[in-house]
Formats: sequence, structure tokens, C-alpha cells
Amino acid sequence: MTPAAEDTSPVPASPTSVLQVLFATTEQVIGPLPGYHHETYAVRLGAVSGLFGESAGWVKLRDPRPGLLWFDRRCFGSEDELLATLAGRVSHIPTVGHIDSLTVQGFIEGCTLAEVAPPGEEVPAGFVGQIVRLFRELLAVEPYDPALLALHAPLPEERGSAEFARDLVRFTFTDVVEHSLPHFDALFHSLGIHPGSAPATASSLEARLRGMTPRPFGLLHGDVHRANLIVDEHDALWAIDWELALIGDPLYDLATHLHLMRYPARQETEVIARWADVAEQSRPGAAEGIEADLPRYLAFKRIQSVYTDVIRQAYSTERGETSTAEAAEVINTALDRAADSLPLPTVAGAGEIEHELLTWLATPRQQRAANTGGSPSAS
Repeated sequence: MTPAAEDTSPVPASPTSVLQVLFATTEQVIGPLPGYHHETYAVRLGAVSGLFGESAGWVKLRDPRPGLLWFDRRCFGSEDELLATLAGRVSHIPTVGHIDSLTVQGFIEGCTLAEVAPPGEEVPAGFVGQIVRLFRELLAVEPYDPALLALHAPLPEERGSAEFARDLVRFTFTDVVEHSLPHFDALFHSLGIHPGSAPATASSLEARLRGMTPRPFGLLHGDVHRANLIVDEHDALWAIDWELALIGDPLYDLATHLHLMRYPARQETEVIARWADVAEQSRPGAAEGIEADLPRYLAFKRIQSVYTDVIRQAYSTERGETSTAEAAEVINTALDRAADSLPLPTVAGAGEIEHELLTWLATPRQQRAANTGGSPSAS
């Protein structure tokens, strides 16, 4: 996205000589930019930097948010190293550069696809073609390339689609939901999604996902949505934010994409068909069982998003970043989308949800266990 306004506040001095060199060549600093995983600044380097072999340009300078609660598994230890490994194999991804020991990414100037076509609206045909190309290039990458495996968390011995889906469910309910219960026990109960009483539990979801068709694993982006796709001045689409990339079942990448993009029904059908075509071309067998298994993954994503949105929005209201009314609308939308998947007999209205949020906020923080949430993301 193109920086909108300059932050004129002074840049904090860094104790490291590398950062001192960087800021000495900086002409402009914008930020912090919206994002969940990092505090990110766009930095315009001066002509003396010589970064990327250019006289000047925008780069991203990022700092991971401390104590972050991750809602999805993080499998690659370094996004920068992953991008460097994919250079020349996947087009239109950020360039990685170095200033001494400091690693920075090129900043893609433009606007997000969400600004061109907000969620729910049809995506222009030219951009759909570029999204399909991204998936084709991803699946053409050999997932067991030693260079990739060296960056990835150890893969389980059981690498079937069913086992992959099972691990997704267990991460959501163990690392996210159970981890958050000390803070959200009452709120989960009031919304009908407490894991101790909700119809959808880890075991019930695992049962739904058993018997999935085996598919060859591939490289997945894991977070392709409108806010992570940047449109440059030439209408080229760039894929950013690779923190959630992983090696796994390709159909999960499609399901995540469809869930987050919110295509109109007709266009969603088109995207599914085009994805299946390129998936089979790049990785034969990647689209096997799509008719039965895609709905299963989509149901999981809807359920996962309920917990993600409740936790993010609640923390956001606590920090004063989002009003309780705005947060209630987001949570209501997530509950409504997941009503059939959970299933829920009734969906709480926005007014009722806001009341429950206010009750949660009124509970003294010292009565809750320490747990840090990040800023809401575009997803």
C-alpha cells in the first residue's frame, strides 16, 4: 500500500550500529502500519543506501510483537529466509535485502486488493488470474526441497490429509482456545461457544475430518486474502505476509483463501474450478476429493474464525482500539457464518454480544490470567 501520511515523531535511537546506519540514510518513516504479527514501518531510504542495488526506495522494517497469541501454526522460522528461498520460483513477492546483519523486505507501493474490491464484492478478472497463478507457482515448488525443509518445523511422520487436518484442529483447540480460557471462560459460555459445552469440540471436529482423501503435500501461503495482496501501479498483484506459510494439504490453502476472500457465489465457483485445474497441473492429485473435503475444511475455518474474532475483538476493545459496538458486529458476523458448522441453535445479536463484551471488560484484569493478544488483522 502507498504510505498515506508521514509520521513526524522522532525515530527512537537504536543501540545497534546497523540500525544507526539505516536511520542515517532514511528520508521518511511511515507507521506503524496495520498488522497482527509485527509492528511494521515503511522506511524510505536515501540515495546513499544502495540497498537492492537501487539508489533509493521503500523497505519494510519490522519488529515482532512480544507475547503474541498465534491463531495458526507458524511453521517457517524466518519469513525473510523463506522469501529469499522462493525468489525466482514464485513471482511478485517481496525482495529481501541486507544492511550488514539487518534483514529488510522491499515495500510494495500501491494499495491492497481490499481497497479495490472489498470482501463480498467481485474481484476483477485480471486479478483473479494472478491469484490463480500464485497458487500454481506455489504448488510447482517442491515441498521437500532441502532448502525449504531446513527452514520448516519438522514434518510429522504421518503426512496424510486426515492427519494434517487433525493437527490443525488440535492446534486451534489446545494452543488457542484452551490457552485463552482463563480470560474468556465466561464470554465463551455467554456466546454458546465454550469448548466444554459447545456442540463443536476438538473430538467432534476430528471425527468430521477423518477419511479425507489423501493428497500430495505442497507449499501453502496460508493467508491469501484481499489485505495481503497489493496492487501496484501496473495492476500487478503482489503476495505479502508469508508468516503463516507451511507445507501441507493444498486444499487447505484454497479453503483458507475462499473463507477470507468472501467471493460472491458465482465467482467462488469459478475460482474453485480454476484452482483445481492448476493444482492438478502443478501437483497431480492435489485436487483429489475436492467435492467432499473442501466443505469440511471450510466448516473448520468458520469455526476457527469464531474463536479468533472473539479473542481479537475482545482484546482490541480492552485496549481502546475498537469500540464494543464495532467488535460486536465482527463477532456477530463470525457467529452467523459458523452457525451451521458449529452448529448453534440461535446466534446472539450484535446488541447482546456488546452487552457480554461490556460485562467482560468490567471484570478486573487482575482476575484473569496473563495472556497477550495482538491487534486485529485483516483476516
